[in-house]
Amino acid sequence: MIEISLKGRGGQGVVTAGELLTRAVIAKGKYAQSIPFFGGERRGAPVSSEVRISDEPISLHRRVYNPDVVTVFDTTLISLMNPLEGIKDNGILLINSDNPKKYWKNTFYLNATDIARSLGLVVAGWSVVNTAMLGALVQVTKVVEPELVEESVKETFPGKLGELNAKAIYLGWKEVKALD
Repeated sequence: MIEISLKGRGGQGVVTAGELLTRAVIAKGKYAQSIPFFGGERRGAPVSSEVRISDEPISLHRRVYNPDVVTVFDTTLISLMNPLEGIKDNGILLINSDNPKKYWKNTFYLNATDIARSLGLVVAGWSVVNTAMLGALVQVTKVVEPELVEESVKETFPGKLGELNAKAIYLGWKEVKALD
């Protein structure tokens, strides 16, 4: 089983990212759970979503406390909370940054904000970075093929919005890099 923690701010698509990934994994024939964790947050407030992926049925129904992967949609959260709390020793950190720092030994990064802005994926001034981050996540973890995530996105958001988000997945997959 692989456990993933998604951290971001309300409006960046954190909860939707967990749901889209879960749908893609299930379409592959595996088992998955999406566990959103938020209250009455408003746009900009910290939000988490967690995902479990397994080849076997998942009987565990609680929050993820020791993730294999942590994705941080907004690096300002690193100074507000400890998103790396509980990460497994061989875990992966994936961050959205235009000026990446090595917060963890296995750090990957991309500028998902620029990808979202270039495609017009902006709502009320907030760049919706979830699909670019998903593309990077599937590139780094290989938990599912990016095409299945693109299909999940197009089913969820038909038309032009789905096409733009599918392109964001591809760009995130293509642009993610390891931070040495």
